[in-house]
Amino acid sequence: MAKDTILIVDDISLNREILIEILKDDYDILEASNGFEAVEMVLNNHHRLSLVLLDIMMPEMDGFQVLDVLKSGGYTQSIPVIIITASGGDENEIKGLHAGAVDFVNKPFHPEIVKCRVDAQVELKKHRDHLEELVDINVRKIVSVREAVIEFMASIIEYRDTESGQHVQRTRLLADLLSKLVLQSGLMKEELSTFDAALFSKAVPLHDIGKITTPDSILLKPGRLTPEEFEIIKKHTVMGAEIITKMQTFDAPDYVKYCYDICLYHHERWDGKGYPTGLSGSSIPCSARMMAIVDVYDALVSERPYKKPFSHEEAMGIISGGKGTQFDPILVDIFIQNNEQFYDFYKH
Repeated sequence: MAKDTILIVDDISLNREILIEILKDDYDILEASNGFEAVEMVLNNHHRLSLVLLDIMMPEMDGFQVLDVLKSGGYTQSIPVIIITASGGDENEIKGLHAGAVDFVNKPFHPEIVKCRVDAQVELKKHRDHLEELVDINVRKIVSVREAVIEFMASIIEYRDTESGQHVQRTRLLADLLSKLVLQSGLMKEELSTFDAALFSKAVPLHDIGKITTPDSILLKPGRLTPEEFEIIKKHTVMGAEIITKMQTFDAPDYVKYCYDICLYHHERWDGKGYPTGLSGSSIPCSARMMAIVDVYDALVSERPYKKPFSHEEAMGIISGGKGTQFDPILVDIFIQNNEQFYDFYKH
């Protein structure tokens, strides 16, 4: 069975030799003779270090400075540090504990005390690492369940709305492609500084979830809708947003925000003449503006009960004609410039 690894840091070789003699039977030992060497040793071996025994009084870079570096963040933050000190009094102990040390060992060394304190902290690290691993596993399970529920909710739309068919899945792939092209272009770098393409892609399938509240007589109508019927179906945006607000229990606020914005705003227009709120321009969330383009494109090139599919060229002409009125002009330019990639998606 592999031994746990401990780093001993002390500028006096005799002190290191004493500690090695106490611990060598149960641990693999690394040594550092100064603070700079200690930091380098930890950075290169953080994946296997179980503990650091760190002297305070060292030239150039003392133990407190080393401790500050190790506890500043990243992989080294979780490695327990026991301070080695020859100075009496509480001041150094208090300072060390505030800086992140877990315990103190006083010089001259008492072998049994050193061994007990080292053993205790190494064992605590093992338990902490195990708990973190269990948390990670459970988080992954929760995410998996959440995504399964999302796919189920999206499938409800497909089964109920014959117009949607594979529309839900196609628009997800199209939106994923468009968002990547937009990010690559760098044209909206400032607005998209916090944009999460993965969350956006996962949110897209729910863009029409509100249609589950639309009466079948309207949703499944083979012909064109009357103005009154259209007013009813327009409510799917608001109803979808209301459904999304009930997803807060998933404890994923950023994801819920993408779902909410897409559901509520994907029928808004750049010129402010869309629905349900009449937002205009960049006040419409970018996720919804991207969704609007791919939603319309898929609807145009797909066959519906009330229409034949448009050709790719015809669809591109319609979207280009909506530049600056129905659609964000920058997004339209990117979409048109890369139109062959979207066409290839349908050819395959």
